[in-house]
Amino acid sequence: MAYRLTAALRDRLKTPFGKLYRCNSDTCLRDIVRSYRSLPKVIAIGDVTAYHLLRAGIVPDMCIVDDMTMRLPVDYEIRKGTAHESFKDIVVKNPAGVVSQELIDAIKDNMLSRGHVRIFVDGEEDLAVIPACEYAPVGSLVLYGQPNEGVVAVEVTPEKKRETLLLMQQMVKE
Repeated sequence: MAYRLTAALRDRLKTPFGKLYRCNSDTCLRDIVRSYRSLPKVIAIGDVTAYHLLRAGIVPDMCIVDDMTMRLPVDYEIRKGTAHESFKDIVVKNPAGVVSQELIDAIKDNMLSRGHVRIFVDGEEDLAVIPACEYAPVGSLVLYGQPNEGVVAVEVTPEKKRETLLLMQQMVKE
């Protein structure tokens, strides 16, 4: 099964899903993560976000990358910079505008892993924030890039979990 984004939801999701920070640098991401107390999990979605977290010395518990940024291939430094020796690598398929069951299962099955996981998406990872928020433990932090604006920090709360479930229910099931 897959969940396809509708036109109405596409417009709705252009608004940041959490708090927008108008920066996307190593220092900024380190400061954002440190501003939260006792995070059960830190999840990075997107190559540039994962790259800057790792450069800041923070290895996310899970990162979801696709070797692309704003629909263009990332440069070699970023692609190489999202790799880390502690990551268990998983590859999934996920077309643009879709949340595939394969992506959902990879997030769900690895969220409680004690190790660090990198999910490489063959396709597009833009909508991974939805299942990441749904399956992350309450209190976790999901970070993703907002094109040309900065980085969005989503604190996973019971309310945010309900909101993501509602989004999934509004998507077209295929």
